[in-house]
Amino acid sequence: MIKKIRSLLSDPELDYQSKSFVLLSVIALLGLLAAMISGILLGQSFMANLSVFIEFVLFTGIFLWAIFYNGIKKAMIIIAGFLIFVFLPAAFFTSGGAAGGTPVWFAFTTLYVVMTLSGRPKIFFLVCNTFIVVACWWIGYTYPETITEFTRDEAFFDSFFTLLIVGVVTTALVSYQALLFRKENERVNKQKMEIEELNRSQSRFFSSMSHEIRTPINAILGLNEVILRQEDASEEILSDAGNIQGAGKMLLQLINDILDFSRMDEGRMDIVPVRYNVADMMSEVVNMILIQATTKGLAFNAEIDPATPSGLFGDEIRIRQVIINLLNNAVKYTETGSVTIRVKAEQTTATNTIFVISVTDTGIGIKEDVLPTLFDAFSRMDQEKNRKIEGTGLGLYIVKQLVDLMNGEINVESVYGQGTTFTVKIPQELSDDLKIGKINIMDHAAKRSVYKSMFTAPDAEILIVDDIKMNLMVEKKLLRETMIKVDTATSGKEALELTHTKKYDVILMDHLMPEMDGIECFRRIRNQHDGKCTYVPVIVLTANVAGKDNDIYEQAGFDGHLGKPVTGRSLEECLMRYLPPEKITRN
Repeated sequence: MIKKIRSLLSDPELDYQSKSFVLLSVIALLGLLAAMISGILLGQSFMANLSVFIEFVLFTGIFLWAIFYNGIKKAMIIIAGFLIFVFLPAAFFTSGGAAGGTPVWFAFTTLYVVMTLSGRPKIFFLVCNTFIVVACWWIGYTYPETITEFTRDEAFFDSFFTLLIVGVVTTALVSYQALLFRKENERVNKQKMEIEELNRSQSRFFSSMSHEIRTPINAILGLNEVILRQEDASEEILSDAGNIQGAGKMLLQLINDILDFSRMDEGRMDIVPVRYNVADMMSEVVNMILIQATTKGLAFNAEIDPATPSGLFGDEIRIRQVIINLLNNAVKYTETGSVTIRVKAEQTTATNTIFVISVTDTGIGIKEDVLPTLFDAFSRMDQEKNRKIEGTGLGLYIVKQLVDLMNGEINVESVYGQGTTFTVKIPQELSDDLKIGKINIMDHAAKRSVYKSMFTAPDAEILIVDDIKMNLMVEKKLLRETMIKVDTATSGKEALELTHTKKYDVILMDHLMPEMDGIECFRRIRNQHDGKCTYVPVIVLTANVAGKDNDIYEQAGFDGHLGKPVTGRSLEECLMRYLPPEKITRN
Protein backbone atom coordinates (compact mmCIF):
# COMPACT_ATOMS: atom_id res chain seq x y z
CA MET A 1 0.00 0.00 0.00
CA ILE A 2 2.88 2.35 0.81
CA LYS A 3 4.28 1.82 -2.71
CA LYS A 4 0.87 2.63 -4.20
CA ILE A 5 0.58 5.84 -2.17
CA ARG A 6 4.09 6.94 -3.22
CA SER A 7 3.32 6.29 -6.88
CA LEU A 8 0.15 8.39 -6.66
CA LEU A 9 1.91 11.31 -4.95
CA SER A 10 4.67 11.31 -7.61
CA ASP A 11 2.36 10.73 -10.60
CA PRO A 12 2.72 13.77 -12.92
CA GLU A 13 -0.63 12.95 -14.55
CA LEU A 14 -2.55 13.15 -11.25
CA ASP A 15 -4.01 16.58 -10.53
CA TYR A 16 -3.15 18.60 -7.44
CA GLN A 17 -6.53 18.05 -5.74
CA SER A 18 -6.26 14.27 -6.02
CA LYS A 19 -2.72 14.35 -4.60
CA SER A 20 -3.95 16.56 -1.73
CA PHE A 21 -6.71 14.03 -1.05
CA VAL A 22 -4.22 11.14 -0.84
CA LEU A 23 -1.87 13.06 1.47
CA LEU A 24 -4.64 14.41 3.72
CA SER A 25 -6.29 11.00 3.96
CA VAL A 26 -3.06 9.25 4.97
CA ILE A 27 -2.29 11.82 7.66
CA ALA A 28 -5.92 11.90 8.82
CA LEU A 29 -5.92 8.11 9.20
CA LEU A 30 -2.73 8.31 11.24
CA GLY A 31 -4.37 11.06 13.29
CA LEU A 32 -7.48 8.97 13.92
CA LEU A 33 -5.30 6.02 14.91
CA ALA A 34 -3.37 8.23 17.34
CA ALA A 35 -6.64 9.67 18.70
CA MET A 36 -8.00 6.17 19.25
CA ILE A 37 -4.87 5.01 21.09
CA SER A 38 -4.69 8.18 23.20
CA GLY A 39 -8.41 7.83 24.08
CA ILE A 40 -7.87 4.30 25.38
CA LEU A 41 -4.76 5.32 27.34
CA LEU A 42 -6.55 8.35 28.83
CA GLY A 43 -9.52 6.23 29.81
CA GLN A 44 -12.09 8.15 27.74
CA SER A 45 -15.69 6.88 27.66
CA PHE A 46 -16.54 3.73 25.75
CA MET A 47 -18.82 5.69 23.36
CA ALA A 48 -16.07 8.17 22.52
CA ASN A 49 -13.57 5.39 21.80
CA LEU A 50 -16.14 3.38 19.82
CA SER A 51 -17.02 6.44 17.74
CA VAL A 52 -13.37 7.04 16.82
CA PHE A 53 -12.84 3.33 16.04
CA ILE A 54 -15.87 3.17 13.70
CA GLU A 55 -14.74 6.37 11.97
CA PHE A 56 -11.23 4.93 11.53
CA VAL A 57 -12.52 1.71 9.99
CA LEU A 58 -14.95 3.48 7.61
CA PHE A 59 -12.33 6.07 6.59
CA THR A 60 -9.76 3.31 5.94
CA GLY A 61 -12.19 1.31 3.80
CA ILE A 62 -13.16 4.28 1.65
CA PHE A 63 -9.51 5.33 1.22
CA LEU A 64 -8.35 1.85 0.16
CA TRP A 65 -11.21 1.59 -2.33
CA ALA A 66 -10.27 4.98 -3.73
CA ILE A 67 -6.57 4.30 -4.35
CA PHE A 68 -6.85 0.71 -5.56
CA TYR A 69 -9.99 1.01 -7.69
CA ASN A 70 -9.45 4.51 -9.18
CA GLY A 71 -12.27 6.03 -7.18
CA ILE A 72 -10.45 9.09 -5.89
CA LYS A 73 -12.89 11.65 -7.31
CA LYS A 74 -15.89 9.86 -5.79
CA ALA A 75 -14.04 9.19 -2.53
CA MET A 76 -13.33 12.90 -2.11
CA ILE A 77 -17.06 13.63 -1.99
CA ILE A 78 -17.90 10.55 0.11
CA ILE A 79 -15.28 11.39 2.75
CA ALA A 80 -16.32 15.06 2.77
CA GLY A 81 -19.88 13.97 3.45
CA PHE A 82 -18.66 11.43 6.03
CA LEU A 83 -16.59 14.01 7.88
CA ILE A 84 -19.28 16.69 7.90
CA PHE A 85 -22.42 14.65 8.47
CA VAL A 86 -21.04 11.74 10.57
CA PHE A 87 -17.60 12.21 12.08
CA LEU A 88 -17.87 15.81 13.29
CA PRO A 89 -21.32 15.61 14.93
CA ALA A 90 -20.48 12.23 16.53
CA ALA A 91 -17.13 13.46 17.81
CA PHE A 92 -18.64 16.68 19.10
CA PHE A 93 -21.37 15.02 21.17
CA THR A 94 -19.27 12.04 22.43
CA SER A 95 -15.98 13.81 23.07
CA GLY A 96 -16.62 16.80 25.29
CA GLY A 97 -18.28 19.16 22.80
CA ALA A 98 -16.64 22.58 22.60
CA ALA A 99 -14.34 21.69 25.51
CA GLY A 100 -12.63 18.79 23.67
CA GLY A 101 -10.61 18.55 20.49
CA THR A 102 -13.56 18.55 18.05
CA PRO A 103 -13.34 22.29 17.18
CA VAL A 104 -9.89 21.63 15.74
CA TRP A 105 -11.33 18.77 13.63
CA PHE A 106 -13.95 21.18 12.31
CA ALA A 107 -11.10 23.41 11.12
CA PHE A 108 -9.38 20.39 9.56
CA THR A 109 -12.57 19.48 7.66
CA THR A 110 -12.77 22.98 6.22
CA LEU A 111 -9.16 22.65 5.06
CA TYR A 112 -9.92 19.25 3.54
CA VAL A 113 -12.90 20.58 1.53
CA VAL A 114 -10.94 23.60 0.28
CA MET A 115 -7.91 21.54 -0.77
CA THR A 116 -9.65 18.59 -2.42
CA LEU A 117 -12.91 19.80 -3.94
CA SER A 118 -13.81 22.41 -6.54
CA GLY A 119 -16.85 23.96 -8.15
CA ARG A 120 -20.34 23.31 -6.81
CA PRO A 121 -19.39 20.35 -4.54
CA LYS A 122 -16.87 22.59 -2.79
CA ILE A 123 -19.44 25.35 -2.19
CA PHE A 124 -22.08 22.82 -1.08
CA PHE A 125 -19.88 21.13 1.53
CA LEU A 126 -18.50 24.43 2.88
CA VAL A 127 -22.07 25.64 3.43
CA CYS A 128 -23.03 22.31 5.01
CA ASN A 129 -19.94 22.38 7.26
CA THR A 130 -20.83 25.85 8.44
CA PHE A 131 -24.41 24.78 9.11
CA ILE A 132 -23.31 21.66 11.07
CA VAL A 133 -20.90 23.71 13.20
CA VAL A 134 -23.60 26.23 14.09
CA ALA A 135 -26.11 23.45 14.77
CA CYS A 136 -23.73 21.46 17.00
CA TRP A 137 -22.74 24.50 19.05
CA TRP A 138 -26.36 25.60 19.43
CA ILE A 139 -27.57 22.12 20.50
CA GLY A 140 -24.61 21.68 22.87
CA TYR A 141 -25.25 25.07 24.43
CA THR A 142 -29.04 24.75 24.63
CA TYR A 143 -29.16 21.06 25.59
CA PRO A 144 -25.93 20.33 27.51
CA GLU A 145 -27.22 16.88 28.46
CA THR A 146 -26.68 15.74 24.84
CA ILE A 147 -22.90 16.04 25.25
CA THR A 148 -20.68 13.47 26.94
CA GLU A 149 -18.70 15.78 29.20
CA PHE A 150 -14.95 15.39 29.66
CA THR A 151 -13.18 15.80 32.94
CA ARG A 152 -10.71 18.65 33.13
CA ASP A 153 -7.79 16.29 32.45
CA GLU A 154 -9.59 14.58 29.56
CA ALA A 155 -10.48 17.92 27.97
CA PHE A 156 -6.89 19.18 28.18
CA PHE A 157 -5.32 15.96 26.89
CA ASP A 158 -7.89 15.51 24.08
CA SER A 159 -7.59 19.08 22.85
CA PHE A 160 -3.77 18.86 23.09
CA PHE A 161 -3.47 15.66 21.06
CA THR A 162 -6.05 16.82 18.53
CA LEU A 163 -4.25 20.14 18.06
CA LEU A 164 -0.94 18.26 17.73
CA ILE A 165 -2.35 15.85 15.12
CA VAL A 166 -4.04 18.54 13.03
CA GLY A 167 -0.92 20.71 13.31
CA VAL A 168 1.20 17.88 11.91
CA VAL A 169 -1.38 17.36 9.13
CA THR A 170 -1.36 21.04 8.20
CA THR A 171 2.44 21.26 8.32
CA ALA A 172 2.77 18.17 6.11
CA LEU A 173 0.22 19.52 3.64
CA VAL A 174 1.86 22.93 3.34
CA SER A 175 5.31 21.32 2.98
CA TYR A 176 4.01 18.99 0.30
CA GLN A 177 2.30 21.88 -1.47
CA ALA A 178 5.59 23.84 -1.44
CA LEU A 179 7.33 20.76 -2.88
CA LEU A 180 4.73 20.48 -5.64
CA PHE A 181 5.02 24.17 -6.46
CA ARG A 182 8.81 23.88 -6.60
CA LYS A 183 8.61 20.88 -8.93
CA GLU A 184 6.00 22.62 -11.05
CA ASN A 185 8.18 25.71 -11.25
CA GLU A 186 11.15 23.54 -12.31
CA ARG A 187 8.97 21.85 -14.91
CA VAL A 188 7.71 25.19 -16.25
CA ASN A 189 11.26 26.57 -16.41
CA LYS A 190 12.41 23.46 -18.24
CA GLN A 191 9.53 23.74 -20.69
CA LYS A 192 10.31 27.44 -21.14
CA MET A 193 13.93 26.63 -21.98
CA GLU A 194 12.79 23.91 -24.39
CA ILE A 195 10.36 26.32 -26.07
CA GLU A 196 13.06 29.00 -26.33
CA GLU A 197 15.46 26.47 -27.85
CA LEU A 198 12.71 25.32 -30.22
CA ASN A 199 12.10 28.94 -31.25
CA ARG A 200 15.82 29.45 -31.81
CA SER A 201 15.97 26.26 -33.86
CA GLN A 202 12.93 27.37 -35.83
CA SER A 203 14.49 30.78 -36.41
CA ARG A 204 17.76 29.17 -37.55
CA PHE A 205 15.81 26.87 -39.86
CA PHE A 206 13.83 29.71 -41.44
CA SER A 207 16.95 31.83 -41.80
CA SER A 208 18.93 28.96 -43.32
CA MET A 209 16.06 28.02 -45.64
CA SER A 210 15.69 31.63 -46.73
CA HIS A 211 19.42 31.91 -47.45
CA GLU A 212 19.64 28.61 -49.36
CA ILE A 213 16.60 29.35 -51.54
CA ARG A 214 17.40 33.01 -52.14
CA THR A 215 20.81 32.11 -53.55
CA PRO A 216 19.49 30.24 -56.63
CA ILE A 217 16.58 32.71 -56.97
CA ASN A 218 19.19 35.46 -57.19
CA ALA A 219 20.70 33.74 -60.24
CA ILE A 220 17.31 32.97 -61.83
CA LEU A 221 15.88 36.48 -61.50
CA GLY A 222 19.19 38.19 -62.22
CA LEU A 223 19.87 36.33 -65.49
CA ASN A 224 16.22 36.67 -66.42
CA GLU A 225 16.47 40.45 -65.98
CA VAL A 226 19.47 40.43 -68.34
CA ILE A 227 17.33 38.63 -70.93
CA LEU A 228 14.49 41.14 -70.52
CA ARG A 229 16.93 43.99 -71.19
CA GLN A 230 17.88 42.62 -74.62
CA GLU A 231 16.28 44.83 -77.24
CA ASP A 232 16.93 42.34 -80.03
CA ALA A 233 15.20 39.43 -78.22
CA SER A 234 12.13 37.97 -79.92
CA GLU A 235 8.62 38.49 -78.57
CA GLU A 236 8.47 34.82 -77.62
CA ILE A 237 11.69 35.04 -75.62
CA LEU A 238 10.54 38.20 -73.86
CA SER A 239 7.16 36.61 -73.13
CA ASP A 240 8.79 33.51 -71.67
CA ALA A 241 11.20 35.65 -69.66
CA GLY A 242 8.28 37.68 -68.34
CA ASN A 243 6.59 34.48 -67.19
CA ILE A 244 9.79 33.35 -65.50
CA GLN A 245 10.07 36.71 -63.78
CA GLY A 246 6.49 36.49 -62.49
CA ALA A 247 6.92 32.91 -61.27
CA GLY A 248 10.28 33.72 -59.66
CA LYS A 249 8.86 36.70 -57.80
CA MET A 250 5.91 34.63 -56.60
CA LEU A 251 8.37 32.04 -55.28
CA LEU A 252 10.29 34.83 -53.58
CA GLN A 253 7.01 36.11 -52.10
CA LEU A 254 6.36 32.67 -50.62
CA ILE A 255 9.80 32.66 -49.00
CA ASN A 256 9.18 36.17 -47.65
CA ASP A 257 5.87 35.03 -46.14
CA ILE A 258 7.49 32.13 -44.30
CA LEU A 259 10.36 34.31 -43.08
CA ASP A 260 7.95 37.06 -42.00
CA PHE A 261 5.88 34.50 -40.07
CA SER A 262 9.04 33.62 -38.11
CA ARG A 263 9.75 37.31 -37.46
CA MET A 264 6.19 38.00 -36.32
CA ASP A 265 6.29 35.00 -34.02
CA GLU A 266 9.39 36.47 -32.37
CA GLY A 267 8.11 40.06 -32.41
CA ARG A 268 10.94 41.24 -34.70
CA MET A 269 9.00 42.85 -37.55
CA ASP A 270 10.05 46.36 -38.50
CA ILE A 271 8.38 48.99 -40.67
CA VAL A 272 10.85 50.94 -42.82
CA PRO A 273 9.22 53.92 -44.58
CA VAL A 274 10.66 55.20 -47.88
CA ARG A 275 9.49 57.46 -50.70
CA TYR A 276 7.93 55.45 -53.51
CA ASN A 277 6.10 55.92 -56.78
CA VAL A 278 2.56 54.51 -56.65
CA ALA A 279 2.30 53.85 -60.41
CA ASP A 280 5.62 52.01 -60.54
CA MET A 281 4.73 49.88 -57.54
CA MET A 282 1.24 49.04 -58.81
CA SER A 283 2.41 48.16 -62.31
CA GLU A 284 4.97 45.70 -61.01
CA VAL A 285 2.50 44.09 -58.61
CA VAL A 286 -0.29 43.88 -61.17
CA ASN A 287 1.91 42.31 -63.82
CA MET A 288 3.15 39.70 -61.34
CA ILE A 289 -0.42 38.53 -60.80
CA LEU A 290 -1.64 39.13 -64.36
CA ILE A 291 0.12 36.01 -65.63
CA GLN A 292 -1.61 33.81 -63.05
CA ALA A 293 -5.01 35.33 -63.77
CA THR A 294 -4.80 35.04 -67.55
CA THR A 295 -3.50 31.47 -67.28
CA LYS A 296 -6.72 30.57 -65.40
CA GLY A 297 -8.83 32.42 -67.96
CA LEU A 298 -9.84 35.17 -65.53
CA ALA A 299 -10.45 38.79 -66.44
CA PHE A 300 -8.08 41.04 -64.52
CA ASN A 301 -8.97 44.68 -63.90
CA ALA A 302 -6.92 47.43 -62.30
CA GLU A 303 -8.65 50.73 -61.50
CA ILE A 304 -6.53 53.60 -60.20
CA ASP A 305 -8.30 56.77 -59.08
CA PRO A 306 -6.73 59.67 -61.06
CA ALA A 307 -6.73 61.77 -57.87
CA THR A 308 -4.37 59.33 -56.14
CA PRO A 309 -1.04 61.01 -55.22
CA SER A 310 1.79 59.86 -57.46
CA GLY A 311 4.31 59.71 -54.61
CA LEU A 312 3.84 58.50 -51.04
CA PHE A 313 6.06 57.94 -48.02
CA GLY A 314 5.65 54.56 -46.28
CA ASP A 315 6.90 51.00 -46.24
CA GLU A 316 6.60 50.19 -49.94
CA ILE A 317 7.82 46.61 -49.49
CA ARG A 318 5.16 45.80 -46.87
CA ILE A 319 2.37 47.48 -48.85
CA ARG A 320 3.46 45.58 -51.93
CA GLN A 321 3.42 42.37 -49.86
CA VAL A 322 -0.13 43.07 -48.64
CA ILE A 323 -1.40 43.69 -52.18
CA ILE A 324 0.34 40.62 -53.64
CA ASN A 325 -1.09 38.34 -50.95
CA LEU A 326 -4.62 39.66 -51.43
CA LEU A 327 -4.42 39.37 -55.24
CA ASN A 328 -2.81 35.95 -55.05
CA ASN A 329 -5.61 34.76 -52.75
CA ALA A 330 -8.27 36.19 -55.06
CA VAL A 331 -6.85 34.38 -58.09
CA LYS A 332 -6.44 31.10 -56.19
CA TYR A 333 -10.06 31.02 -55.00
CA THR A 334 -11.66 32.20 -58.25
CA GLU A 335 -12.37 29.67 -61.00
CA THR A 336 -14.44 31.83 -63.35
CA GLY A 337 -15.14 35.53 -63.70
CA SER A 338 -12.77 38.28 -62.70
CA VAL A 339 -10.40 39.78 -60.17
CA THR A 340 -10.39 43.54 -59.71
CA ILE A 341 -8.06 45.79 -57.74
CA ARG A 342 -9.05 49.39 -56.98
CA VAL A 343 -6.72 52.01 -55.54
CA LYS A 344 -7.49 55.46 -54.25
CA ALA A 345 -6.42 57.90 -51.54
CA GLU A 346 -8.46 59.78 -48.95
CA GLN A 347 -6.49 62.86 -47.93
CA THR A 348 -6.84 63.66 -44.23
CA THR A 349 -4.42 66.61 -43.78
CA ALA A 350 -2.11 68.66 -45.95
CA THR A 351 0.67 66.09 -45.54
CA ASN A 352 -1.17 62.86 -44.78
CA THR A 353 -3.54 60.55 -46.59
CA ILE A 354 -5.22 57.18 -46.24
CA PHE A 355 -4.09 54.78 -48.98
CA VAL A 356 -7.09 52.56 -49.81
CA ILE A 357 -6.68 49.25 -51.65
CA SER A 358 -9.62 46.97 -52.37
CA VAL A 359 -9.46 43.57 -54.06
CA THR A 360 -12.70 42.05 -55.40
CA ASP A 361 -13.16 38.60 -56.88
CA THR A 362 -16.05 36.52 -58.20
CA GLY A 363 -14.78 33.40 -56.46
CA ILE A 364 -16.24 30.96 -53.96
CA GLY A 365 -16.79 33.52 -51.23
CA ILE A 366 -16.38 32.94 -47.51
CA LYS A 367 -18.84 31.32 -45.12
CA GLU A 368 -19.97 33.56 -42.29
CA ASP A 369 -18.79 31.12 -39.61
CA VAL A 370 -15.26 31.19 -41.09
CA LEU A 371 -14.84 34.98 -40.82
CA PRO A 372 -13.77 35.05 -37.12
CA THR A 373 -10.75 32.78 -37.86
CA LEU A 374 -10.02 34.08 -41.36
CA PHE A 375 -6.79 35.85 -40.34
CA ASP A 376 -5.39 33.03 -38.19
CA ALA A 377 -2.05 31.44 -39.13
CA PHE A 378 -2.27 28.33 -41.33
CA SER A 379 -6.02 28.85 -41.72
CA ARG A 380 -7.57 27.59 -44.95
CA MET A 381 -11.19 28.43 -45.72
CA ASP A 382 -13.57 25.62 -46.70
CA GLN A 383 -10.75 23.08 -46.63
CA GLU A 384 -12.76 20.10 -47.88
CA LYS A 385 -13.89 21.99 -50.95
CA ASN A 386 -10.50 23.63 -51.56
CA ARG A 387 -8.13 20.83 -50.59
CA LYS A 388 -6.54 20.92 -54.07
CA ILE A 389 -5.72 24.64 -53.86
CA GLU A 390 -2.06 25.20 -53.07
CA GLY A 391 -0.83 27.53 -50.38
CA THR A 392 0.67 27.78 -46.88
CA GLY A 393 -2.34 29.33 -45.17
CA LEU A 394 -0.11 32.22 -44.06
CA GLY A 395 -1.15 34.88 -46.59
CA LEU A 396 -4.08 36.52 -44.79
CA TYR A 397 -2.42 36.13 -41.38
CA ILE A 398 0.62 38.04 -42.64
CA VAL A 399 -1.60 40.64 -44.32
CA LYS A 400 -3.40 41.30 -41.03
CA GLN A 401 -0.16 41.53 -39.06
CA LEU A 402 1.44 43.91 -41.58
CA VAL A 403 -1.64 46.13 -41.77
CA ASP A 404 -1.72 46.35 -37.96
CA LEU A 405 1.99 47.20 -37.86
CA MET A 406 1.36 50.07 -40.27
CA ASN A 407 -1.54 51.32 -38.08
CA GLY A 408 -4.03 50.44 -40.80
CA GLU A 409 -7.22 48.41 -40.91
CA ILE A 410 -8.57 45.60 -43.06
CA ASN A 411 -12.19 44.69 -43.70
CA VAL A 412 -13.81 41.85 -45.60
CA GLU A 413 -17.22 41.58 -47.24
CA SER A 414 -18.26 38.28 -48.75
CA VAL A 415 -21.28 36.42 -50.10
CA TYR A 416 -20.68 32.69 -50.08
CA GLY A 417 -20.71 31.36 -53.63
CA GLN A 418 -20.58 34.83 -55.23
CA GLY A 419 -17.34 36.53 -54.26
CA THR A 420 -15.31 38.52 -51.76
CA THR A 421 -13.97 42.04 -51.31
CA PHE A 422 -11.02 42.85 -49.06
CA THR A 423 -10.48 46.53 -48.28
CA VAL A 424 -7.26 47.78 -46.71
CA LYS A 425 -6.72 51.32 -45.42
CA ILE A 426 -3.17 52.37 -44.55
CA PRO A 427 -2.13 55.86 -43.40
CA GLN A 428 0.71 57.30 -45.49
CA GLU A 429 2.53 60.60 -45.82
CA LEU A 430 2.52 62.58 -49.07
CA SER A 431 5.91 62.86 -50.75
CA ASP A 432 4.76 65.21 -53.54
CA ASP A 433 1.65 67.12 -54.64
CA LEU A 434 1.34 65.52 -58.09
CA LYS A 435 -1.65 63.32 -58.90
CA ILE A 436 -1.26 60.04 -60.68
CA GLY A 437 -3.78 61.01 -63.37
CA LYS A 438 -5.38 58.64 -65.88
CA ILE A 439 -3.03 55.76 -66.53
CA ASN A 440 -3.24 52.23 -67.83
CA ILE A 441 -1.17 50.09 -65.47
CA MET A 442 -0.43 47.49 -68.17
CA ASP A 443 0.86 50.20 -70.59
CA HIS A 444 2.83 51.78 -67.76
CA ALA A 445 4.61 48.49 -67.19
CA ALA A 446 5.38 48.08 -70.88
CA LYS A 447 7.08 51.46 -70.97
CA ARG A 448 9.21 50.52 -67.98
CA SER A 449 10.32 47.26 -69.60
CA VAL A 450 12.90 49.11 -71.73
CA TYR A 451 15.75 49.27 -69.25
CA LYS A 452 18.14 52.16 -68.97
CA SER A 453 20.85 52.35 -66.34
CA MET A 454 20.63 55.18 -63.81
CA PHE A 455 24.23 56.25 -64.41
CA THR A 456 27.53 55.37 -66.03
CA ALA A 457 30.86 55.27 -64.20
CA PRO A 458 33.63 53.99 -66.51
CA ASP A 459 36.36 55.23 -64.15
CA ALA A 460 34.90 53.48 -61.09
CA GLU A 461 36.25 50.13 -59.89
CA ILE A 462 34.50 47.78 -57.51
CA LEU A 463 35.20 44.36 -56.01
CA ILE A 464 32.47 41.73 -55.57
CA VAL A 465 33.26 38.86 -53.16
CA ASP A 466 31.07 35.72 -53.32
CA ASP A 467 31.91 32.02 -53.11
CA ILE A 468 29.24 31.19 -55.74
CA LYS A 469 30.50 31.97 -59.23
CA MET A 470 26.97 32.13 -60.65
CA ASN A 471 26.18 35.08 -58.37
CA LEU A 472 29.33 36.89 -59.50
CA MET A 473 28.38 36.41 -63.13
CA VAL A 474 24.83 37.69 -62.52
CA GLU A 475 25.98 40.81 -60.68
CA LYS A 476 28.59 41.63 -63.33
CA LYS A 477 25.98 41.36 -66.09
CA LEU A 478 23.48 43.49 -64.17
CA LEU A 479 26.09 46.25 -63.89
CA ARG A 480 27.31 45.96 -67.48
CA GLU A 481 25.46 49.04 -68.75
CA THR A 482 26.94 51.21 -66.00
CA MET A 483 30.44 50.56 -67.52
CA ILE A 484 31.86 50.04 -63.99
CA LYS A 485 35.04 47.97 -63.89
CA VAL A 486 34.25 44.89 -61.80
CA ASP A 487 36.77 42.54 -60.19
CA THR A 488 35.58 39.36 -58.47
CA ALA A 489 36.85 37.11 -55.68
CA THR A 490 35.47 33.69 -54.70
CA SER A 491 36.92 33.63 -51.17
CA GLY A 492 37.96 35.89 -48.33
CA LYS A 493 41.61 34.97 -48.90
CA GLU A 494 41.44 36.01 -52.56
CA ALA A 495 39.69 39.25 -51.59
CA LEU A 496 42.47 40.13 -49.11
CA GLU A 497 45.10 39.58 -51.78
CA LEU A 498 43.29 41.97 -54.14
CA THR A 499 42.62 44.66 -51.52
CA HIS A 500 46.26 44.58 -50.45
CA THR A 501 47.49 45.69 -53.87
CA LYS A 502 44.57 47.59 -55.43
CA LYS A 503 42.24 50.31 -54.26
CA TYR A 504 38.55 49.95 -55.08
CA ASP A 505 35.80 52.53 -54.85
CA VAL A 506 33.30 50.09 -53.30
CA ILE A 507 33.41 46.46 -52.13
CA LEU A 508 30.34 44.20 -52.20
CA MET A 509 30.88 41.37 -49.71
CA ASP A 510 28.91 38.13 -49.31
CA HIS A 511 28.40 37.00 -45.70
CA LEU A 512 28.33 33.20 -45.60
CA MET A 513 31.48 31.84 -47.23
CA PRO A 514 33.60 28.80 -46.32
CA GLU A 515 36.89 29.12 -44.40
CA MET A 516 36.56 32.90 -43.92
CA ASP A 517 33.11 34.51 -43.80
CA GLY A 518 32.32 38.03 -44.95
CA ILE A 519 32.43 39.59 -41.48
CA GLU A 520 35.91 38.21 -40.77
CA CYS A 521 37.12 39.26 -44.22
CA PHE A 522 35.71 42.76 -43.65
CA ARG A 523 37.55 43.05 -40.31
CA ARG A 524 40.81 41.96 -41.90
CA ILE A 525 40.40 44.50 -44.72
CA ARG A 526 39.88 47.26 -42.16
CA ASN A 527 43.00 46.15 -40.23
CA GLN A 528 45.09 45.18 -43.26
CA HIS A 529 48.68 46.41 -42.92
CA ASP A 530 49.59 48.54 -45.94
CA GLY A 531 46.19 47.65 -47.44
CA LYS A 532 44.70 49.85 -50.15
CA CYS A 533 41.05 49.53 -49.03
CA THR A 534 41.18 50.30 -45.30
CA TYR A 535 38.63 53.10 -45.64
CA VAL A 536 36.74 51.92 -48.73
CA PRO A 537 32.94 51.47 -48.25
CA VAL A 538 32.09 47.78 -47.80
CA ILE A 539 28.51 46.71 -48.45
CA VAL A 540 27.37 43.30 -47.27
CA LEU A 541 25.54 41.57 -50.13
CA THR A 542 23.72 38.60 -48.65
CA ALA A 543 20.76 36.26 -48.81
CA ASN A 544 20.30 36.66 -45.04
CA VAL A 545 17.63 39.32 -44.74
CA ALA A 546 16.30 38.79 -41.21
CA GLY A 547 16.22 41.86 -38.95
CA LYS A 548 18.69 40.33 -36.48
CA ASP A 549 21.16 39.76 -39.34
CA ASN A 550 20.97 43.44 -40.27
CA ASP A 551 21.77 44.30 -36.64
CA ILE A 552 24.81 42.02 -36.81
CA TYR A 553 26.03 43.80 -39.95
CA GLU A 554 25.58 47.22 -38.39
CA GLN A 555 27.44 46.16 -35.25
CA ALA A 556 30.26 44.70 -37.37
CA GLY A 557 30.69 48.13 -38.99
CA PHE A 558 29.56 47.51 -42.59
CA ASP A 559 28.70 50.72 -44.43
CA GLY A 560 25.45 49.21 -45.73
CA HIS A 561 23.69 45.99 -46.64
CA LEU A 562 21.84 44.75 -49.72
CA GLY A 563 19.63 41.69 -49.71
CA LYS A 564 19.50 38.99 -52.37
CA PRO A 565 18.03 38.47 -54.84
CA VAL A 566 19.35 41.75 -56.22
CA THR A 567 18.06 43.65 -59.23
CA GLY A 568 19.97 45.95 -61.53
CA ARG A 569 18.06 48.88 -60.05
CA SER A 570 18.86 47.99 -56.43
CA LEU A 571 22.54 47.51 -57.25
CA GLU A 572 22.72 50.85 -59.05
CA GLU A 573 20.89 52.70 -56.26
CA CYS A 574 23.28 51.22 -53.72
CA LEU A 575 26.39 52.11 -55.71
CA MET A 576 25.18 55.66 -56.37
CA ARG A 577 25.21 56.24 -52.60
CA TYR A 578 28.80 55.06 -52.13
CA LEU A 579 30.71 55.71 -55.35
CA PRO A 580 32.68 58.98 -55.52
CA PRO A 581 30.28 61.56 -57.06
CA GLU A 582 32.96 62.78 -59.48
CA LYS A 583 33.09 59.36 -61.11
CA ILE A 584 29.31 59.17 -61.76
CA THR A 585 27.50 60.51 -64.82
CA ARG A 586 23.75 60.38 -64.33
CA ASN A 587 21.60 59.27 -67.27
